[in-house]
Amino acid sequence: MHTTDATTQLRRWLAPLGIELPPLFMVGGAVRDYRLGRPYKDLDLICPAPEALARRLGRIHHAAVVPFLKKVDAPCHRVVSRADPEDFLDLSPIAGGSVEGDLARRDFTVNAMALPVLPENGFGPLIDPLGGRRDLAARVIRACGPNAFRDDPVRILRAVRIAAELGFAVAAATLDLARKGAAALAAVAVERIVKELFDLLAQPASARHIRTLDDLGALDVILPEIGPLKGCGQNAYHHLDVWGHSLAALEQLEALLADPVAHFGAAAGGVLDLLSPPHRLPVLKLSCLLHDIGKPACRREVTEGRRVQFHGHEKIGAGLIETVARRLKLSVRDRERLVLLVSRHMQAADWSRPEVRPETLMKWSRRLGDDMVLLILLCMADTLAKQGPAADAGERRRRLHWGRETLEAYFDTVVPALGAAPLITGDDLLALGLAPGPRIGEILARVTAARDAGQVTTRREALEMARKAAGQ
Repeated sequence: MHTTDATTQLRRWLAPLGIELPPLFMVGGAVRDYRLGRPYKDLDLICPAPEALARRLGRIHHAAVVPFLKKVDAPCHRVVSRADPEDFLDLSPIAGGSVEGDLARRDFTVNAMALPVLPENGFGPLIDPLGGRRDLAARVIRACGPNAFRDDPVRILRAVRIAAELGFAVAAATLDLARKGAAALAAVAVERIVKELFDLLAQPASARHIRTLDDLGALDVILPEIGPLKGCGQNAYHHLDVWGHSLAALEQLEALLADPVAHFGAAAGGVLDLLSPPHRLPVLKLSCLLHDIGKPACRREVTEGRRVQFHGHEKIGAGLIETVARRLKLSVRDRERLVLLVSRHMQAADWSRPEVRPETLMKWSRRLGDDMVLLILLCMADTLAKQGPAADAGERRRRLHWGRETLEAYFDTVVPALGAAPLITGDDLLALGLAPGPRIGEILARVTAARDAGQVTTRREALEMARKAAGQ
Protein backbone atom coordinates (compact mmCIF):
# COMPACT_ATOMS: atom_id res chain seq x y z
CA MET A 1 0.00 0.00 0.00
CA HIS A 2 1.41 3.37 -1.01
CA THR A 3 1.51 6.42 1.25
CA THR A 4 -1.39 8.09 -0.53
CA ASP A 5 -3.42 4.89 -0.29
CA ALA A 6 -2.76 4.65 3.45
CA THR A 7 -3.75 8.29 3.97
CA THR A 8 -6.94 7.66 2.02
CA GLN A 9 -7.53 4.57 4.13
CA LEU A 10 -7.14 6.58 7.33
CA ARG A 11 -9.59 9.21 6.12
CA ARG A 12 -12.14 6.58 5.15
CA TRP A 13 -12.04 4.99 8.58
CA LEU A 14 -12.18 8.26 10.54
CA ALA A 15 -14.29 10.59 8.38
CA PRO A 16 -17.65 9.54 9.95
CA LEU A 17 -16.45 10.85 13.33
CA GLY A 18 -16.05 14.41 12.05
CA ILE A 19 -15.39 16.90 14.86
CA GLU A 20 -16.07 14.15 17.43
CA LEU A 21 -12.67 12.67 16.70
CA PRO A 22 -10.88 12.15 20.05
CA PRO A 23 -7.18 13.00 20.57
CA LEU A 24 -5.49 10.61 18.15
CA PHE A 25 -1.86 10.21 17.04
CA MET A 26 -0.27 8.14 14.28
CA VAL A 27 2.97 6.62 15.58
CA GLY A 28 5.67 4.05 14.88
CA GLY A 29 6.86 2.78 11.55
CA ALA A 30 3.94 4.40 9.73
CA VAL A 31 5.23 7.86 10.64
CA ARG A 32 8.78 6.86 9.70
CA ASP A 33 7.70 5.61 6.29
CA TYR A 34 5.39 8.59 5.79
CA ARG A 35 8.35 10.90 6.34
CA LEU A 36 10.47 8.86 3.93
CA GLY A 37 7.75 8.70 1.28
CA ARG A 38 7.84 4.91 1.41
CA PRO A 39 4.88 2.52 1.07
CA TYR A 40 3.30 1.59 4.37
CA LYS A 41 0.19 -0.23 5.45
CA ASP A 42 0.27 -0.70 9.23
CA LEU A 43 -1.61 2.28 10.64
CA ASP A 44 -0.62 2.43 14.32
CA LEU A 45 -2.66 4.92 16.31
CA ILE A 46 -2.63 5.83 20.00
CA CYS A 47 -5.43 7.55 21.90
CA PRO A 48 -6.77 7.84 25.46
CA ALA A 49 -9.53 5.21 25.12
CA PRO A 50 -8.61 2.84 22.28
CA GLU A 51 -11.11 0.08 23.01
CA ALA A 52 -14.07 2.47 23.03
CA LEU A 53 -12.93 4.09 19.78
CA ALA A 54 -12.32 0.69 18.19
CA ARG A 55 -15.82 -0.51 19.14
CA ARG A 56 -17.36 2.68 17.78
CA LEU A 57 -15.51 2.41 14.47
CA GLY A 58 -16.46 -1.25 14.32
CA ARG A 59 -20.16 -0.37 14.63
CA ILE A 60 -19.94 2.45 12.07
CA HIS A 61 -18.13 0.34 9.46
CA HIS A 62 -19.62 -3.04 10.41
CA ALA A 63 -16.02 -4.15 10.97
CA ALA A 64 -14.51 -6.75 13.28
CA VAL A 65 -12.71 -5.65 16.44
CA VAL A 66 -9.88 -7.95 17.48
CA PRO A 67 -8.01 -7.43 20.78
CA PHE A 68 -4.45 -8.68 20.91
CA LEU A 69 -0.96 -7.90 22.16
CA LYS A 70 0.90 -6.12 19.40
CA LYS A 71 3.66 -5.10 21.81
CA VAL A 72 4.76 -7.10 24.82
CA ASP A 73 3.55 -4.50 27.33
CA ALA A 74 0.55 -2.84 25.65
CA PRO A 75 -2.87 -4.12 24.59
CA CYS A 76 -4.07 -3.21 21.11
CA HIS A 77 -7.45 -3.29 19.40
CA ARG A 78 -7.44 -3.90 15.66
CA VAL A 79 -10.44 -2.79 13.61
CA VAL A 80 -10.56 -4.98 10.51
CA SER A 81 -12.72 -4.66 7.42
CA ARG A 82 -14.81 -7.78 6.93
CA ALA A 83 -14.38 -7.39 3.17
CA ASP A 84 -10.58 -7.03 3.20
CA PRO A 85 -8.43 -8.38 6.06
CA GLU A 86 -5.55 -6.19 4.84
CA ASP A 87 -7.64 -3.07 5.57
CA PHE A 88 -7.29 -2.33 9.29
CA LEU A 89 -6.38 0.18 11.99
CA ASP A 90 -4.47 -0.62 15.18
CA LEU A 91 -5.50 1.40 18.23
CA SER A 92 -3.42 1.36 21.42
CA PRO A 93 -3.46 3.38 24.67
CA ILE A 94 -1.09 6.28 25.23
CA ALA A 95 1.58 4.77 27.48
CA GLY A 96 3.83 6.71 29.81
CA GLY A 97 1.27 9.37 30.73
CA SER A 98 1.71 11.49 27.59
CA VAL A 99 2.51 11.22 23.90
CA GLU A 100 6.12 12.13 24.66
CA GLY A 101 6.22 9.52 27.42
CA ASP A 102 4.79 6.93 25.02
CA LEU A 103 7.42 7.71 22.40
CA ALA A 104 10.23 7.45 24.96
CA ARG A 105 9.24 3.82 25.60
CA ARG A 106 9.60 2.82 21.94
CA ASP A 107 12.46 0.97 20.29
CA PHE A 108 14.33 3.35 17.97
CA THR A 109 14.28 7.08 17.45
CA VAL A 110 13.13 6.74 13.83
CA ASN A 111 10.07 4.90 15.18
CA ALA A 112 9.52 7.35 18.06
CA MET A 113 7.76 10.15 16.23
CA ALA A 114 4.05 11.01 16.24
CA LEU A 115 1.70 12.88 13.95
CA PRO A 116 -1.51 14.30 15.47
CA VAL A 117 -4.53 13.25 13.41
CA LEU A 118 -6.74 16.31 12.93
CA PRO A 119 -10.56 16.26 12.74
CA GLU A 120 -10.39 17.12 9.04
CA ASN A 121 -8.17 14.03 8.74
CA GLY A 122 -4.97 15.86 7.98
CA PHE A 123 -1.92 15.80 10.27
CA GLY A 124 -0.67 18.32 12.79
CA PRO A 125 2.97 19.24 13.46
CA LEU A 126 5.41 16.37 13.95
CA ILE A 127 6.09 15.40 17.57
CA ASP A 128 9.75 14.34 17.74
CA PRO A 129 11.20 14.42 21.28
CA LEU A 130 14.12 12.03 20.59
CA GLY A 131 15.52 13.31 17.31
CA GLY A 132 13.99 10.75 14.98
CA ARG A 133 13.82 13.24 12.11
CA ARG A 134 17.54 13.91 12.50
CA ASP A 135 18.36 10.18 12.48
CA LEU A 136 16.18 9.66 9.42
CA ALA A 137 18.23 12.27 7.60
CA ALA A 138 21.47 10.65 8.83
CA ARG A 139 20.14 7.16 7.92
CA VAL A 140 20.89 5.80 11.38
CA ILE A 141 19.05 3.33 13.62
CA ARG A 142 19.52 4.49 17.23
CA ALA A 143 17.99 3.00 20.38
CA CYS A 144 15.62 5.30 22.27
CA GLY A 145 17.41 4.63 25.52
CA PRO A 146 19.78 2.35 27.45
CA ASN A 147 16.98 -0.07 28.38
CA ALA A 148 15.62 -0.53 24.86
CA PHE A 149 16.90 -4.10 24.48
CA ARG A 150 16.40 -4.98 28.12
CA ASP A 151 12.71 -4.09 27.77
CA ASP A 152 12.36 -6.28 24.66
CA PRO A 153 15.38 -8.27 23.41
CA VAL A 154 13.76 -9.01 20.03
CA ARG A 155 14.52 -5.38 19.22
CA ILE A 156 18.10 -6.53 18.59
CA LEU A 157 16.88 -8.42 15.54
CA ARG A 158 14.53 -5.62 14.60
CA ALA A 159 17.30 -3.02 14.59
CA VAL A 160 19.30 -5.05 12.08
CA ARG A 161 16.21 -5.92 10.02
CA ILE A 162 15.11 -2.27 9.75
CA ALA A 163 18.67 -1.27 8.81
CA ALA A 164 18.58 -3.87 6.02
CA GLU A 165 15.14 -2.73 4.87
CA LEU A 166 16.00 0.97 4.73
CA GLY A 167 19.67 0.78 3.83
CA PHE A 168 20.55 2.45 7.14
CA ALA A 169 23.40 1.84 9.58
CA VAL A 170 22.96 0.90 13.23
CA ALA A 171 24.62 3.41 15.55
CA ALA A 172 27.77 2.11 17.26
CA ALA A 173 26.39 2.75 20.76
CA THR A 174 23.22 0.84 19.83
CA LEU A 175 25.31 -2.11 18.59
CA ASP A 176 27.16 -2.12 21.92
CA LEU A 177 23.84 -2.26 23.79
CA ALA A 178 22.68 -5.09 21.52
CA ARG A 179 25.87 -7.07 22.10
CA LYS A 180 25.44 -6.80 25.86
CA GLY A 181 21.80 -7.86 25.68
CA ALA A 182 21.99 -10.65 23.09
CA ALA A 183 21.86 -13.48 25.63
CA ALA A 184 18.36 -12.38 26.65
CA LEU A 185 17.04 -13.52 23.26
CA ALA A 186 16.93 -17.02 24.73
CA ALA A 187 13.83 -16.00 26.73
CA VAL A 188 11.93 -14.50 23.77
CA ALA A 189 9.03 -16.38 22.15
CA VAL A 190 10.51 -18.21 19.18
CA GLU A 191 7.68 -17.10 16.89
CA ARG A 192 8.75 -13.46 17.31
CA ILE A 193 12.38 -14.35 16.62
CA VAL A 194 11.55 -16.30 13.46
CA LYS A 195 9.37 -13.49 12.12
CA GLU A 196 12.21 -10.98 12.45
CA LEU A 197 14.76 -13.45 11.07
CA PHE A 198 12.61 -14.32 8.05
CA ASP A 199 11.80 -10.65 7.41
CA LEU A 200 15.54 -9.99 7.38
CA LEU A 201 16.28 -12.92 5.06
CA ALA A 202 13.58 -11.67 2.70
CA GLN A 203 15.69 -8.58 2.01
CA PRO A 204 17.77 -8.75 -1.19
CA ALA A 205 21.11 -8.10 0.57
CA SER A 206 20.69 -9.75 3.96
CA ALA A 207 24.09 -11.49 4.15
CA ARG A 208 26.08 -8.61 5.64
CA HIS A 209 23.33 -8.05 8.20
CA ILE A 210 23.40 -11.73 9.13
CA ARG A 211 27.12 -11.20 9.74
CA THR A 212 26.20 -8.30 12.04
CA LEU A 213 23.87 -10.55 14.06
CA ASP A 214 26.69 -13.07 14.26
CA ASP A 215 29.12 -10.41 15.48
CA LEU A 216 26.60 -9.37 18.14
CA GLY A 217 26.31 -12.94 19.42
CA ALA A 218 22.61 -13.04 18.54
CA LEU A 219 22.89 -15.88 16.00
CA ASP A 220 24.58 -18.17 18.53
CA VAL A 221 21.55 -17.75 20.79
CA ILE A 222 19.00 -18.32 18.04
CA LEU A 223 20.93 -21.09 16.26
CA PRO A 224 23.38 -22.67 18.71
CA GLU A 225 24.05 -25.34 16.08
CA ILE A 226 26.30 -22.91 14.21
CA GLY A 227 28.82 -22.96 17.06
CA PRO A 228 30.49 -26.24 15.94
CA LEU A 229 30.68 -24.89 12.36
CA LYS A 230 33.03 -22.13 13.47
CA GLY A 231 36.63 -23.24 13.26
CA CYS A 232 35.70 -26.54 11.61
CA GLY A 233 38.42 -26.82 8.97
CA GLN A 234 37.65 -28.26 5.55
CA ASN A 235 39.43 -29.89 2.64
CA ALA A 236 41.38 -28.19 -0.13
CA TYR A 237 38.24 -27.44 -2.12
CA HIS A 238 37.40 -24.79 0.46
CA HIS A 239 39.22 -21.63 1.53
CA LEU A 240 37.04 -21.07 4.61
CA ASP A 241 35.88 -23.06 7.62
CA VAL A 242 32.37 -24.49 7.51
CA TRP A 243 30.68 -21.41 8.95
CA GLY A 244 32.65 -19.02 6.74
CA HIS A 245 31.71 -21.12 3.72
CA SER A 246 28.04 -21.10 4.77
CA LEU A 247 28.01 -17.30 5.01
CA ALA A 248 29.78 -17.12 1.65
CA ALA A 249 27.10 -19.37 0.11
CA LEU A 250 24.42 -16.94 1.28
CA GLU A 251 26.36 -14.04 -0.23
CA GLN A 252 26.75 -15.90 -3.51
CA LEU A 253 23.04 -16.74 -3.65
CA GLU A 254 22.17 -13.08 -3.19
CA ALA A 255 24.68 -12.12 -5.89
CA LEU A 256 23.05 -14.58 -8.29
CA LEU A 257 19.58 -13.20 -7.55
CA ALA A 258 20.80 -9.60 -7.89
CA ASP A 259 21.50 -10.17 -11.60
CA PRO A 260 19.11 -12.97 -12.58
CA VAL A 261 19.25 -12.51 -16.35
CA ALA A 262 23.04 -12.85 -16.38
CA HIS A 263 22.96 -16.04 -14.31
CA PHE A 264 19.64 -17.70 -15.20
CA GLY A 265 19.05 -16.46 -18.74
CA ALA A 266 15.51 -17.03 -19.99
CA ALA A 267 14.62 -18.61 -16.63
CA ALA A 268 15.17 -15.33 -14.72
CA GLY A 269 11.51 -14.36 -14.53
CA GLY A 270 10.43 -17.87 -13.58
CA VAL A 271 13.00 -18.05 -10.78
CA LEU A 272 11.97 -14.70 -9.31
CA ASP A 273 8.27 -15.57 -9.51
CA LEU A 274 8.92 -18.92 -7.87
CA LEU A 275 10.71 -17.21 -4.97
CA SER A 276 7.98 -14.62 -4.43
CA PRO A 277 5.60 -16.54 -2.11
CA PRO A 278 6.12 -15.77 1.60
CA HIS A 279 8.89 -17.76 3.34
CA ARG A 280 10.18 -19.48 0.19
CA LEU A 281 13.19 -17.17 -0.19
CA PRO A 282 13.92 -17.01 3.57
CA VAL A 283 13.85 -20.82 3.79
CA LEU A 284 16.21 -21.08 0.81
CA LYS A 285 18.59 -18.57 2.41
CA LEU A 286 18.39 -20.40 5.74
CA SER A 287 19.35 -23.58 3.90
CA CYS A 288 22.47 -21.77 2.63
CA LEU A 289 23.44 -20.98 6.21
CA LEU A 290 22.76 -24.50 7.47
CA HIS A 291 23.34 -26.80 4.48
CA ASP A 292 26.59 -28.13 6.00
CA ILE A 293 25.27 -28.37 9.56
CA GLY A 294 26.16 -32.09 9.61
CA LYS A 295 29.84 -31.66 8.78
CA PRO A 296 31.34 -31.28 12.29
CA ALA A 297 29.74 -34.55 13.42
CA CYS A 298 31.26 -36.60 10.59
CA ARG A 299 34.55 -34.82 9.99
CA ARG A 300 37.35 -37.33 9.36
CA GLU A 301 41.02 -36.69 8.67
CA VAL A 302 42.67 -39.14 6.30
CA THR A 303 46.37 -39.23 7.12
CA GLU A 304 47.51 -40.08 3.60
CA GLY A 305 47.76 -36.68 1.99
CA ARG A 306 46.27 -35.03 5.09
CA ARG A 307 42.85 -34.99 3.49
CA VAL A 308 39.62 -34.11 5.29
CA GLN A 309 36.40 -35.98 4.52
CA PHE A 310 32.74 -35.39 5.44
CA HIS A 311 31.09 -38.56 4.14
CA GLY A 312 27.36 -38.63 4.84
CA HIS A 313 27.20 -35.11 6.26
CA GLU A 314 23.99 -34.39 4.36
CA LYS A 315 22.22 -37.32 6.07
CA ILE A 316 23.39 -36.27 9.52
CA GLY A 317 22.46 -32.71 8.62
CA ALA A 318 18.91 -33.77 7.77
CA GLY A 319 18.36 -35.05 11.31
CA LEU A 320 19.90 -31.95 12.87
CA ILE A 321 17.91 -29.57 10.70
CA GLU A 322 14.68 -31.38 11.57
CA THR A 323 15.41 -30.61 15.22
CA VAL A 324 16.20 -26.98 14.42
CA ALA A 325 13.04 -26.54 12.38
CA ARG A 326 10.86 -27.98 15.13
CA ARG A 327 12.51 -25.80 17.76
CA LEU A 328 11.86 -22.74 15.60
CA LYS A 329 8.24 -23.92 15.19
CA LEU A 330 8.36 -23.61 11.42
CA SER A 331 5.26 -24.58 9.51
CA VAL A 332 5.11 -28.15 8.26
CA ARG A 333 5.76 -27.00 4.68
CA ASP A 334 8.69 -24.79 5.62
CA ARG A 335 10.17 -27.54 7.77
CA GLU A 336 9.83 -30.15 5.03
CA ARG A 337 11.39 -27.82 2.47
CA LEU A 338 14.32 -26.95 4.74
CA VAL A 339 14.99 -30.62 5.52
CA LEU A 340 14.78 -31.47 1.82
CA LEU A 341 17.27 -28.77 0.82
CA VAL A 342 19.79 -29.77 3.48
CA SER A 343 19.41 -33.52 2.96
CA ARG A 344 19.70 -33.36 -0.83
CA HIS A 345 22.03 -30.39 -1.36
CA MET A 346 24.76 -32.69 -2.73
CA GLN A 347 22.39 -34.32 -5.19
CA ALA A 348 22.16 -31.35 -7.54
CA ALA A 349 25.92 -31.55 -8.04
CA ASP A 350 25.49 -35.20 -9.01
CA TRP A 351 22.76 -34.24 -11.50
CA SER A 352 25.19 -31.83 -13.17
CA ARG A 353 27.49 -34.64 -14.36
CA PRO A 354 27.57 -34.92 -18.18
CA GLU A 355 26.45 -38.55 -18.18
CA VAL A 356 23.15 -37.82 -16.37
CA ARG A 357 20.27 -38.27 -18.83
CA PRO A 358 17.41 -35.76 -19.28
CA GLU A 359 14.84 -38.37 -18.25
CA THR A 360 16.61 -38.68 -14.89
CA LEU A 361 16.19 -34.96 -14.31
CA MET A 362 12.58 -35.23 -15.41
CA LYS A 363 11.97 -38.02 -12.91
CA TRP A 364 13.34 -35.87 -10.10
CA SER A 365 11.39 -32.86 -11.31
CA ARG A 366 8.18 -34.87 -11.03
CA ARG A 367 9.14 -35.95 -7.55
CA LEU A 368 10.32 -32.56 -6.24
CA GLY A 369 8.37 -30.00 -8.26
CA ASP A 370 9.50 -26.42 -7.65
CA ASP A 371 11.88 -27.56 -4.93
CA MET A 372 14.03 -28.83 -7.80
CA VAL A 373 14.70 -25.19 -8.68
CA LEU A 374 15.63 -24.35 -5.10
CA LEU A 375 18.12 -27.23 -5.03
CA ILE A 376 19.74 -25.99 -8.24
CA LEU A 377 20.02 -22.46 -6.82
CA LEU A 378 21.58 -23.84 -3.63
CA CYS A 379 24.00 -25.91 -5.71
CA MET A 380 25.06 -22.86 -7.73
CA ALA A 381 25.63 -20.79 -4.59
CA ASP A 382 27.49 -23.65 -2.89
CA THR A 383 29.70 -24.07 -5.95
CA LEU A 384 30.60 -20.38 -6.08
CA ALA A 385 31.46 -20.41 -2.37
CA LYS A 386 34.15 -23.08 -2.90
CA GLN A 387 37.32 -21.18 -3.74
CA GLY A 388 40.01 -23.44 -2.25
CA PRO A 389 43.25 -24.36 -4.06
CA ALA A 390 41.81 -27.70 -5.23
CA ALA A 391 38.62 -26.13 -6.62
CA ASP A 392 38.69 -26.23 -10.41
CA ALA A 393 37.59 -23.00 -12.09
CA GLY A 394 36.65 -24.87 -15.25
CA GLU A 395 34.44 -27.29 -13.31
CA ARG A 396 32.85 -24.35 -11.51
CA ARG A 397 31.99 -22.68 -14.84
CA ARG A 398 30.64 -25.95 -16.22
CA ARG A 399 28.37 -26.49 -13.22
CA LEU A 400 27.06 -22.91 -13.34
CA HIS A 401 26.37 -23.29 -17.06
CA TRP A 402 24.53 -26.54 -16.33
CA GLY A 403 22.49 -24.74 -13.66
CA ARG A 404 21.43 -22.04 -16.09
CA GLU A 405 20.53 -24.51 -18.84
CA THR A 406 18.62 -26.76 -16.45
CA LEU A 407 16.63 -23.85 -15.02
CA GLU A 408 15.76 -22.68 -18.53
CA ALA A 409 14.65 -26.20 -19.46
CA TYR A 410 12.60 -26.47 -16.26
CA PHE A 411 10.44 -23.46 -17.05
CA ASP A 412 10.39 -24.02 -20.82
CA THR A 413 9.62 -27.74 -21.04
CA VAL A 414 9.36 -29.37 -17.60
CA VAL A 415 6.66 -27.13 -16.12
CA PRO A 416 4.36 -27.60 -19.15
CA ALA A 417 4.98 -31.35 -19.01
CA LEU A 418 4.17 -31.49 -15.31
CA GLY A 419 0.91 -29.67 -15.95
CA ALA A 420 -0.11 -31.71 -18.98
CA ALA A 421 -3.07 -34.09 -18.71
CA PRO A 422 -2.02 -37.76 -18.56
CA LEU A 423 -2.36 -39.78 -21.76
CA ILE A 424 -4.13 -42.56 -19.86
CA THR A 425 -5.61 -42.97 -16.38
CA GLY A 426 -6.35 -45.74 -13.94
CA ASP A 427 -9.83 -46.06 -15.43
CA ASP A 428 -8.28 -46.94 -18.77
CA LEU A 429 -6.29 -49.73 -17.14
CA LEU A 430 -9.37 -51.04 -15.34
CA ALA A 431 -11.14 -51.08 -18.70
CA LEU A 432 -8.30 -53.27 -20.01
CA GLY A 433 -9.21 -55.80 -17.33
CA LEU A 434 -6.54 -55.03 -14.73
CA ALA A 435 -7.60 -55.56 -11.14
CA PRO A 436 -7.40 -52.59 -8.75
CA GLY A 437 -4.11 -52.47 -6.88
CA PRO A 438 -0.54 -51.16 -6.89
CA ARG A 439 0.12 -52.67 -10.31
CA ILE A 440 -1.99 -49.90 -11.89
CA GLY A 441 0.17 -47.19 -10.34
CA GLU A 442 3.33 -48.95 -11.49
CA ILE A 443 2.14 -49.14 -15.10
CA LEU A 444 1.01 -45.50 -15.10
CA ALA A 445 4.41 -44.45 -13.76
CA ARG A 446 6.14 -46.48 -16.50
CA VAL A 447 4.00 -44.85 -19.19
CA THR A 448 4.71 -41.40 -17.75
CA ALA A 449 8.46 -42.08 -17.75
CA ALA A 450 8.26 -43.24 -21.36
CA ARG A 451 6.38 -40.08 -22.28
CA ASP A 452 9.02 -37.95 -20.57
CA ALA A 453 11.70 -39.76 -22.58
CA GLY A 454 9.81 -39.13 -25.84
CA GLN A 455 9.12 -42.84 -26.39
CA VAL A 456 5.35 -42.40 -26.11
CA THR A 457 3.57 -39.36 -27.52
CA THR A 458 -0.06 -40.35 -28.13
CA ARG A 459 -2.88 -41.96 -26.19
CA ARG A 460 -2.89 -44.91 -28.59
CA GLU A 461 0.82 -45.53 -27.96
CA ALA A 462 0.27 -45.20 -24.21
CA LEU A 463 -2.53 -47.79 -24.26
CA GLU A 464 -0.41 -50.16 -26.33
CA MET A 465 2.45 -49.85 -23.87
CA ALA A 466 0.07 -50.44 -20.97
CA ARG A 467 -1.26 -53.59 -22.63
CA LYS A 468 2.26 -54.96 -23.06
CA ALA A 469 3.16 -54.05 -19.49
CA ALA A 470 0.04 -55.84 -18.28
CA GLY A 471 1.08 -58.96 -20.21
CA GLN A 472 -1.82 -58.84 -22.64
